[in-house]
Amino acid sequence: MFIMKKILSPVFIFILILTSCGPAAENRQMMHERAKVFQDSIANMIRASMAEASAPSNVVVMPAPTPTAAPAPTPAAKAK
Repeated sequence: MFIMKKILSPVFIFILILTSCGPAAENRQMMHERAKVFQDSIANMIRASMAEASAPSNVVVMPAPTPTAAPAPTPAAKAK
């Protein structure tokens, strides 16, 4: 029984200290408010990106010009 008290007392004290070191109610409220602002800003950024991606584009896509063949070298240019 004595050994059990010796072991459980420090464990109980450690758990008590660990649970009592949490943030105060004001700090928790402030943390939740900051988290809400952060989540809202991310949600707004995602919404704006999705709206931009789904908006119709006014850009006209022109087909790429076909490359023209280079003129063949003349026989006079080859002869020296």
